[in-house]
Amino acid sequence: MASPIVTALAGLSLLALVHPASGQSLAPAQLEGAIEQARLFQRTPGVGSSVVEANGNALPSSGGASDDDSFGDQIILKSQPRTRTFALTGDTAFFYTDNVALTRRGRIDDTFFVLHAGGSWTPRLNPSLEAQLGVSASTFRYSDTVELDFTNLGFGAGLFWTPDQLRGVSLFARYDLIELLSRHGNEILQDHEFTVGAQKVFALGRAHAFTLGVTGMAGFANPYAAQRDQAGMFAGYRLQLARAWETEIFYRAALHFYNQNSRLDGNQVISLNLRYRLNSWAEANAFFSFGSNRSDKSVFNYDVLTTGAGAAVTIRF
Repeated sequence: MASPIVTALAGLSLLALVHPASGQSLAPAQLEGAIEQARLFQRTPGVGSSVVEANGNALPSSGGASDDDSFGDQIILKSQPRTRTFALTGDTAFFYTDNVALTRRGRIDDTFFVLHAGGSWTPRLNPSLEAQLGVSASTFRYSDTVELDFTNLGFGAGLFWTPDQLRGVSLFARYDLIELLSRHGNEILQDHEFTVGAQKVFALGRAHAFTLGVTGMAGFANPYAAQRDQAGMFAGYRLQLARAWETEIFYRAALHFYNQNSRLDGNQVISLNLRYRLNSWAEANAFFSFGSNRSDKSVFNYDVLTTGAGAAVTIRF
């Protein structure tokens, strides 16, 4: 079967890229840029069956391929027990950005390559309660600004509760451990995040749905300058264009409360994602997003446009 082989190759390639090469470290400005880039591409907590990404980035959907145009019906029936609780994912993408270091001035454009591999276990504890454990690794490699290259290692655990009395509102709580390493194997960031939130999916018809949610996060980070809490909201519209084609528009707004110097940032991202399902386990996607950050410390203001395309495989068993 081809799909497990592709996933295994992605994992082996990732391990090769993660291996340290020397003892060099990033300068403070480079460190800040790598951390912010990693956080823009961080997968955000949501209900286990959701495909939304609260930073507005292209992600493989968590559900299986649609066999007809009944996308809205599938959303309504998503609380039914799943039979496959284990998943292995491998995906790769190429991106262009017009502000690689996320700076206010002296913007530099660049292209970069992202390779990701992950695994998850999502058991349903009862008809309304679902748990999730997951591990992941991603590597980012830039064409020109190679000093910003980094690897992102993660572990997460969460509970997702959809009680009947809340009429489809899903509540979730998660813990995530994030470890960022430079291309030379030095630690850039260790981040512990505790997140709670709520989400509701509104099925608008047989082929489209609207998602609305809120999140709150408390973080503990090393270095301390990167430590922050967050309050945000997100909204997404998802449309099944045809049996194999699917598109999603996503918006997220958040306040970031940095613990050092009482820094406060307002961050917004809007994105458009187009997916084509090759079969039940593989897909291709194209992606466009625009992000804006405004801070009470103006040096941290930036705007960034990112676009790209990639492919993903997901094996469920």
